[in-house]
Amino acid sequence: MKKMLVIAAVLLCTCGLFAKIGDPKPAYIQPTFGIGAAFEHWNQFGVTVGADIDWNVWEKATTKAHDGSGKMYAGIDLAFEYWIPTGDYPDGAATHIMRLPIQGNFAYEFDTSKMNGAGPLQAVGPWYSMGVSIDFAANSDSDINDHMDHVDASFVWGLGASLSFTGNWALKAGFGGNAGDGWDESHFMAEAAYRF
Repeated sequence: MKKMLVIAAVLLCTCGLFAKIGDPKPAYIQPTFGIGAAFEHWNQFGVTVGADIDWNVWEKATTKAHDGSGKMYAGIDLAFEYWIPTGDYPDGAATHIMRLPIQGNFAYEFDTSKMNGAGPLQAVGPWYSMGVSIDFAANSDSDINDHMDHVDASFVWGLGASLSFTGNWALKAGFGGNAGDGWDESHFMAEAAYRF
């Protein structure tokens, strides 16, 4: 777990070194809020709040519509997730799951500002993230299986698409999951964001 935290800290400290020099807006910070649906039996609904910090590392200038122009970003995705007990646990004790994922984030956003019919849509593109998650589990009934209350680390990943609109609003959606001893799960998450 310590090794994973050190890797996450080094990634956070070095992402800004690759920012495109001379860009009037070399980075953006976007607070996010969203909901998720997990593909497992007992904690199928979740909420998340977080922040993405992304640096513009490469750009293809826009000359016309559909020319592949856009910006490539690299950065950090920080979040807090709470997965609500939604099913009947075999032992009768519902487990509340909380996660603190820290991920490196890579994205490319195609510029749509010159496309006919794009309306308020300014950019759209894929993103990929992976990193480490600090995971907490707590039972709602402390008299049952109290030994299940614990903290652990797991590998976390995500893959999806983002849409950026006029007025600095954005939508982010994708599939993700955790892999680790007792923490394997996958989910779909949709988030609203505002870019500064």
